[in-house]
Amino acid sequence: MLDPSVDIWKIADACGIRDVIFVPADQLGGKHAVYENGVVKIDENDAPGQRLFDLAHEVGHIVFNDVTMSVQVNITLSGMGTGKNLPIVTSSVAYKAARQGTKKKPELPPIEREMEYFFDHFAACLLVPINRFQLWEDKTDKEIAEAFKVEEKCIKNRRPEIAYEIGILTEGMKPHPIEAITDPDVKLDIEDILREANCVDVNR
Repeated sequence: MLDPSVDIWKIADACGIRDVIFVPADQLGGKHAVYENGVVKIDENDAPGQRLFDLAHEVGHIVFNDVTMSVQVNITLSGMGTGKNLPIVTSSVAYKAARQGTKKKPELPPIEREMEYFFDHFAACLLVPINRFQLWEDKTDKEIAEAFKVEEKCIKNRRPEIAYEIGILTEGMKPHPIEAITDPDVKLDIEDILREANCVDVNR
């Protein structure tokens, strides 16, 4: 069977990442990986599959650069009697590569934590796409992980995600009776609509 793994190195290069280096954890300032000036630095203690996951996570930050570089959220103060909206703007060129399963995510502020979870999901989708996974889904998690060059825990998490995603896609492709997709309270007079639009003479 053909190699199903995704060439994340080629994708990283296309996204402008000039180099990826592996450094001691104490050089990352408590982070698992950082992206600065076109270079991704990753904890050298990471397993090979986790390194690819970290790199894919960073690619996500770059792809969504306009979103993550400057995030503004309006928070309405409740119970304060002020009704003011406080704009909160965060900006950073050194992104956190929160690793899948890391214990550090719960310590992050809520907005940043949700972003990190989002980019973990992005990384998993990028490295284990649905169409390729379906050709391997009858294999064990270990066999699939080895084939896709990711950690086994990535596959364990990806299985239910893919099942859910396929369910949504399958449901959307099913034919539905007209009654199920129209509002019975809305009455449409097609001839009247066409007459008003002056598109066609319905009496012809």
